[in-house]
Amino acid sequence: MLVKMIYNGVTDLLFPRRCPICEEPVMPKGKLICPECIRAIHFIREPACKICGREIGDAEEELCSNCKRHRFSFEYGYSLMSYSDVVSRSITRIKYTGAKEYLDFYGHMAIRLYGDRIKAMGVDAIVPVPVHKSRLKKRGYNQAAVLAEIMGRELHIPVYEDALYRNKKTAALKELNAAERLKNLSSAFFAGEIPKDMRSVLLVDDIFTTGATLEATSRCLKRAGVERIYCFTLASKTDI
Repeated sequence: MLVKMIYNGVTDLLFPRRCPICEEPVMPKGKLICPECIRAIHFIREPACKICGREIGDAEEELCSNCKRHRFSFEYGYSLMSYSDVVSRSITRIKYTGAKEYLDFYGHMAIRLYGDRIKAMGVDAIVPVPVHKSRLKKRGYNQAAVLAEIMGRELHIPVYEDALYRNKKTAALKELNAAERLKNLSSAFFAGEIPKDMRSVLLVDDIFTTGATLEATSRCLKRAGVERIYCFTLASKTDI
């Protein structure tokens, strides 16, 4: 016990936990985010789209404009935060500068705000959206898989990272519309090991924009025999 305490103390001194928003060492120690920085995050509130979980402005509406235009293969999903410049910078650091420790906070908030609802889905497994092997090699990890592991551990739901693979390194999608994104991604994924008793899954990804990535992966899983698919994303862009 004493050795562990000394080790943790030295580690905290040399490598202090940094805030996912300001990037400075978190104060007070032991927290996952600075108390003032959490106020910069807009967590999704009702009214929210009944399909993708995106926050919408009209309480009279059940669906966002995107989900009114497109039918998806997944049942429905939730999103933790509204996409903003602050959130964008944080996710970019996670993906491109090795700051995967930020996912501890986001995973904690995912469980705190949506854990009961995810449990109520009764899913057999959590499946992270895969990245191409070249990106995985460069980054050293898949941010969706790290988040899925955090959620799975807390919810006691198995994580099947081998259920999906990405065999196509797609170009940047931000300049494409929904149809173009889906076409670009339609052949990018293939199913891996799908246990026969895996009938429902929770797909986990970082950002929900048009839903093309989640649609492509949902179709892939359904072709492999999965019957019901739900989704969870860290952030969703405002109603588009």
